[in-house]
Amino acid sequence: MRNWIYDESKHCGVDYSKAKQAESYDEQHQKFRDYRKEFNQMLEFLELKNTSDQAVIDLGCGTGATALFAAGLFKSVHAVDISDVMLEKARGNLPPNRGNIRFIKGGFLSYHHDGEPVDLIITKAAFHHLPDFWKQIALLRMNQMLKMNGVLYIHDVVFQFDPQQYVGKIDSWIAKFEQVVGDEFKAEVETHIRDEYSTFGWILEKMIEKAGFVIEKMRSDDGFVSEYACRKVKQAGFEESER
Repeated sequence: MRNWIYDESKHCGVDYSKAKQAESYDEQHQKFRDYRKEFNQMLEFLELKNTSDQAVIDLGCGTGATALFAAGLFKSVHAVDISDVMLEKARGNLPPNRGNIRFIKGGFLSYHHDGEPVDLIITKAAFHHLPDFWKQIALLRMNQMLKMNGVLYIHDVVFQFDPQQYVGKIDSWIAKFEQVVGDEFKAEVETHIRDEYSTFGWILEKMIEKAGFVIEKMRSDDGFVSEYACRKVKQAGFEESER
């Protein structure tokens, strides 16, 4: 047991281990997000078509917004989250007779994939919970879970603007959420900026490459929410730590 390993279960910014947060998550996010539209746009962005024989890991699955749609198209889905209450919410959203999805408690640093390497890893609105050092370790671990030429999809808040512009850019971004969703969610976005670990694109992109991936596509409409399509081109050997 190494005491210096980062504890993913500890409170960082918005506390998704609380039942209240899990219960309100979808209600809040669906005020400015369309889950089905996002899923279809992801498939288009990744140019995924014939997925019926493919396996996918959704790391940081939350309430299952992505994993539940994936279960309708992929052979198997491993839906992983560090929060018990978020997993409980996701299980409650699962339609009957959907037997190709497993819900597993774990995080980027603690989940151990016990099956064959998968075709696709999705991490959506979760990677920012790790400090940059541990993002790099997580990317190396995800490399190990993917087949060669498999795809890693990252969808998260990644800063694409010049650092000198941070005040005006962040103020403007927060103001948009206040207008659309209200004061309560404005406070949540402020918490994200202040207490969580979103990073700059030029930092994340270098880490992705260091972990054995090439970035095939990136897009960001607002300089904050960003999508990356990354292909595994090299097996990233590294010494896995025993916690």
